[in-house]
Amino acid sequence: MKKLLLLSISLIFSNISLAQVIQARVLDIEPMNLAKMKSAVADKTKLYNSKKGTTRFSTFEILSGPNANNLWRVQHGNEIGDFDSSVSSQELDYWWKMTGKLHTPLANRFWYLNKDATYIPEGYKRLNHRRVIIYKLIPGKEKDFWRYRTRLVNAMKEAGWKNRVGVMSCMSGCNGNWVMVRYHHKDLSSMQEENSNMFSKVVEKYNQIYGEESYEDDYTNIQLSVSENISHFQKLLPELSSP
Repeated sequence: MKKLLLLSISLIFSNISLAQVIQARVLDIEPMNLAKMKSAVADKTKLYNSKKGTTRFSTFEILSGPNANNLWRVQHGNEIGDFDSSVSSQELDYWWKMTGKLHTPLANRFWYLNKDATYIPEGYKRLNHRRVIIYKLIPGKEKDFWRYRTRLVNAMKEAGWKNRVGVMSCMSGCNGNWVMVRYHHKDLSSMQEENSNMFSKVVEKYNQIYGEESYEDDYTNIQLSVSENISHFQKLLPELSSP
């Protein structure tokens, strides 16, 4: 049993080392400080994170949910080791000097990309809006969740789904087994159109590939594999993000 546990841990970390990893946190900001905070983040990003070879950051404004009107700040890495010495003391000092009195950092978490469950269409270009859903998986039910997510990638390919769907697992900072699904959209109007019109084609392809009513069966099982979920909208702020 002990050997099996060690093997499982080893496999998890070997997968992480090959995947995109992010460190993400909510920047809790009083409404009266939001404009100043955006300006300070933009200045810092331009100074330290805008050139090739510097640490990459993305900043999103949260549009709905309990953290609405706060910012979501993301540091990017190709592997977990990138976070050992990615930010200099000078950069950190500048950050806290310019933003320390304007925000409180919350929910600091590491996430890694699940490549098998992530869909990236050919010729994809970065879009600014995200619909984000975070799931907490029930122990022992993970197989049902991942079967649906990986099958959905193949169905989206066959249906010609236009936009990226990123799926990330929580590596550290979460209470339980959390998964974040990020649907990329041009704006809220296109999101509504794609969900109402395009997704029916995805369901049709899903059933063609995996059998009649397989989508309905797998979707029912995925609902039973999670104990809770929360969703919100985000908007990328390019001027506060690395190119």
